[in-house]
Amino acid sequence: MITSQYVAKHPDGNYIDITIEIALPEPDPEMGGDSRCKVSIAALEIEQYSFGVDDIQAYCLSSKLLQLKLVEKQNQGWQFYFPGYLDQPLDFNQDFF
Repeated sequence: MITSQYVAKHPDGNYIDITIEIALPEPDPEMGGDSRCKVSIAALEIEQYSFGVDDIQAYCLSSKLLQLKLVEKQNQGWQFYFPGYLDQPLDFNQDFF
């Protein structure tokens, strides 16, 4: 599993620590031969799978899925930061991916 720590600022101004997790590719039990990666951010109630025809595609698409979910949260008023750098919000729509 790949993990990374961030700080999220709720639209109401409260800060929370979040952990982004991307699981290693695994066989998709629903589709013959396809792969999937679980993307989760428990503190934001995000848990979804990216799918691909093989492990590499599933992993690459997990990054895109993560970006879509974080941009969706940004559009709802959330802001995201590296721990210790609360004066520099990240823009997942432009800078990070």
